[in-house]
Amino acid sequence: MSSEDKPIEFVPAKEEDQISRKLLAWLNTFPDVPLSIDLIDYEFMDADAPGMSMSLVQSAYVVERFIHGPYTAEYQFKIIYRTKPSSPGGRLDADEMLDALGSWAAGQTPDIGEGLEIQELEQTTRSSLFARIKDGWEDHQIFFRMTYLVNQ
Repeated sequence: MSSEDKPIEFVPAKEEDQISRKLLAWLNTFPDVPLSIDLIDYEFMDADAPGMSMSLVQSAYVVERFIHGPYTAEYQFKIIYRTKPSSPGGRLDADEMLDALGSWAAGQTPDIGEGLEIQELEQTTRSSLFARIKDGWEDHQIFFRMTYLVNQ
């Protein structure tokens, strides 16, 4: 059977939820979050106010399972920044702030829970405009991929 025929094995929901909570808490330690934003939220932003949100790109899934029980999994997420820039410079500021978050995150290994060990955390895209919304609001986004080992 080829790897293309292999069904995707998702990690348990409890594991994914725990990682989301831990990553969100860690992301909220980023020192350069704009002053207009109280916190990076989870999959929610007000429609007409500055905000940031972490969102899963897809469910975390098993990449490789080892005979003696442990497995490697991948967790893909993005950070969205909602802003209302008044100039092209404001748009660039939004992208630069998200890219700074990516640089800050690169190579770090935040605690994601007992028995879970980050193997790699990387920014997979540069920040870019994601959507324009009514009244001048825009969403900018940046993508990340985290590979971790489950050794429980």
